[in-house]
Amino acid sequence: MTTTHSYRGIAWIDLESPNDNEITGLVRRYGLHPLVGEELKSSSALAKIDFYADYILVVLTLPVRVKQGNNYTVVDREIDFVIGKTFLITSRFDTIEQIEYFAKIFEANSILGKDEQIEHAGHMFYYMVKRLYAGMNEDLENIKDALLTAETSIFNGDERNMVRVLSNVSRELIDFRQTSRIHRDIWDNLIDSSDNNPLGKEFLPYARDMRDEFNHVHELVGNCRELLADLRETNDSLLSTKQNEIIKTLTLIACIFYPLSFIAALFTIPALSVPIINISQGWNIVLLIMIACSSLMWWWFKKKRWI
Repeated sequence: MTTTHSYRGIAWIDLESPNDNEITGLVRRYGLHPLVGEELKSSSALAKIDFYADYILVVLTLPVRVKQGNNYTVVDREIDFVIGKTFLITSRFDTIEQIEYFAKIFEANSILGKDEQIEHAGHMFYYMVKRLYAGMNEDLENIKDALLTAETSIFNGDERNMVRVLSNVSRELIDFRQTSRIHRDIWDNLIDSSDNNPLGKEFLPYARDMRDEFNHVHELVGNCRELLADLRETNDSLLSTKQNEIIKTLTLIACIFYPLSFIAALFTIPALSVPIINISQGWNIVLLIMIACSSLMWWWFKKKRWI
């Protein structure tokens, strides 16, 4: 599906799951290299930037947080950009919420005539990338909120369930970091080639700002990973302490009942001269011996501060 937006002589052609005819038409209209057309047709899952005489090809892989069942997961979404002076082509095979949102904002600004900053397609690309990074920031803030919720649950005694929750968040952050890590190289290449790229030297501040936006995302990922590491350490410590307390309690109970079992077994030996058993109050006397032994051991444990 092809959607075309235009503003002040600049065309934005948005392709969603394009077919061969749509790609072929764009290649002919804008004189694109055949390899660029092949790139727009398929999903390579490899972020990169290529420079041509009149345009730039940028392939970005975006980490997008989606809900699957009761849990969240981070999936890769690829979007290809072809940026010239008077045209911007975007190609994708999945719905990307931030692109849909940008289309609405772009149309509104075009109608109202309020956007005075878009002088060529590079500026349009810049605002689009900022919108994409804003979406990534929102996902990271949601992950941070999930960590803060987990922190509350940890200190409310739900350490066992938080092991799985923290593991799921850890997987999200790993996927987030792996998918977006190559972005810095793309922006560095764009900055380094500012002298001879089709967008001109005046685009250099915009390229630096896009790199700064990525650095902010990268910093948020690092902050979330640090918070996750601290929470995991705290959760493991509390869980280990609770398990040790349970083991200690069970051990003390066993220590109390072992002597009682021994006493009971001692007086049930099938011998002719077992004391106490044959008198009228024999059972009561054995019971009192057990109670006295248990009380003595309990007092000893309390004295040693084992309980």
